Amino acid sequence: MIRNWPLLYRDVLLTGNLDSCVGVCSLWTERSIVQKIINDPSRYAVIGNLYSAQGINAMIRNIMANPRIRYLVLWGSELSLSGHSLLQLMHQGIDKNRKIINGRGEIEAEIPHEIIDEFRKNIEVIDLRGRHMDQLKTTITALKPKPPFAIKARIFKPAKVVSRILPSEKVGFRVEGQKVAQTWLKILNLIDKYGLVKHSRYSQKNQIREVLNLTAVVTDEDPNQVYFPDYLPFSLTELKAYYAEFLTARQTPGTAYNYGHRLRKHFGIDQIQKIKDLIKTRPDSKKMLAVTADVKLDWGRANNGDTPCLTQILGSIYNHQFYLTAHFRSQDMVHGWPRNALALRQLQADMAKNSGYKLGPLTLITHSAHMYSDDFKLAKDILEKNFVKESGYTSSVHFEFDPRGNMVVEVVPMPKNKIWPSDNALAVNRVLRKVKGKGRMIRATLFAPDGGTVVKVFEGRTAQETAWQITDFGYLAIPSHSMYIGMELQRAEAAIINGTKYSQDPA
Repeated sequence: MIRNWPLLYRDVLLTGNLDSCVGVCSLWTERSIVQKIINDPSRYAVIGNLYSAQGINAMIRNIMANPRIRYLVLWGSELSLSGHSLLQLMHQGIDKNRKIINGRGEIEAEIPHEIIDEFRKNIEVIDLRGRHMDQLKTTITALKPKPPFAIKARIFKPAKVVSRILPSEKVGFRVEGQKVAQTWLKILNLIDKYGLVKHSRYSQKNQIREVLNLTAVVTDEDPNQVYFPDYLPFSLTELKAYYAEFLTARQTPGTAYNYGHRLRKHFGIDQIQKIKDLIKTRPDSKKMLAVTADVKLDWGRANNGDTPCLTQILGSIYNHQFYLTAHFRSQDMVHGWPRNALALRQLQADMAKNSGYKLGPLTLITHSAHMYSDDFKLAKDILEKNFVKESGYTSSVHFEFDPRGNMVVEVVPMPKNKIWPSDNALAVNRVLRKVKGKGRMIRATLFAPDGGTVVKVFEGRTAQETAWQITDFGYLAIPSHSMYIGMELQRAEAAIINGTKYSQDPA
């Protein structure tokens, strides 16, 4: 065994007798509970959780660094099939892609196949899932000692971080920014991380990375003075020439379609002018719609021609502003999206002109939001040089405006007549047992944005009890805001437990 064992998660695992041949895997059950059940640290070397199947890698690494361990006793709550996956590894091994057969997770490439086989051969996993706690103790007590399965410890290189598609919600992505260029960077970041690799005939390697149903919202682009940083993949001259694609009814010779022509002339009606008229005569109308799809013509070209990527635009008067939404069936998000977004902002301004309404946000919803393999490196380079810089954060200010409001967290006296539900979660009840003074509670007050009035008040005895009231009903929109409030609720709870004062830190 190496010194300073365990090799991994040393500060998390509970160690006992390091000469013992028994390790205990408590799955999702708290390690301290298992420790109390066994009540004899000489009987085990280590107690640890296994929250996911990927944790099996750390388990193998630790055991190969301590070959005295010969038994793994599996007992506790199975919430993610991690225990099942460990058993499947022991029984069936891994496939050619190093994935656990009939289980979850995969074994890291840095752990050789022969080591996996040695682990499976020499470690006996005793499955006590679902058994009474008394059986855990009696089983461990009855285990007969075994000699180490190796003479010395083995250590392997850390796992490399492989660039791959990250797990995601698969559909319904959303980004938002003040300017088109800043929003575009968020789009590139999202597709770079979560885009599924698919076949395409439009790139050298016949590949794209794609996400489905991406909603991108631009809130504050000034159409008269657009924000045009040098990282955009086209010139300002090119952009201004492209504006005519939306602002006029021109039909460029040799092209299958032009958006402006489809919107203003192709069907024998100027749909843009109709929307302008409706804004003035019936601003509450839900019929501010313009379409580009010519069903008969476009389906006739489905296999041998181009059809409009932009399918429709919709306008709405909302909160005394003119909102515009554009739907795309497909869009090149590297080169096409920023051009289209900036041109649509010009169209939005043209439609609202002389109506008396200010411009509201511009929304682009793209069904197939993709980048071509030819642009993968370009996108990465643009992100590396500009993404953090354009976020607007500094070392002292890391704040993102939440349109659903601002929240003030306090620790206040608890009213004597306060009535609480009896069916609190186990985690809440555990915290309550630690509280020294029962006379204080957490209050989180949600205020309307920009210093508005109180929207709602949330109260709880613990951070979790308060947080669930906020998160379960979606009172906050921005992840960074939710994390900040979560940290403050935790600080407030700590103040109650320790009997100290609490004041909210700035965001």
